[in-house]
Amino acid sequence: RRRAAEVALSCNFIGIAAARSLHYQFYLYYFHSLPVLLWMTPFPPALRLALWIGIEGAYNVYPPTAASSTLLQLCHVALLLGLWLAREPGGDAKAKAKTT
Repeated sequence: RRRAAEVALSCNFIGIAAARSLHYQFYLYYFHSLPVLLWMTPFPPALRLALWIGIEGAYNVYPPTAASSTLLQLCHVALLLGLWLAREPGGDAKAKAKTT
């Protein structure tokens, strides 16, 4: 069940991160899943919080600027990288590292 939720939330986020344009309404699509997505990454808590603040800050700039759009894309890329690094095919990377 947990894995199904992780896959669904990750897929939703990948769709948002790969969108050709981002609108403020899109933030609603994944705002509530951000804590879970950030917790799934192997990042330290300070970096997780910084990414969350960066995404929130980027969406709270109106009208959008080049700087806020760049910040949002950088945060999305970092989160995607963290999600990619978090799991290995066939199991939890941290658990495998401890057993070997």
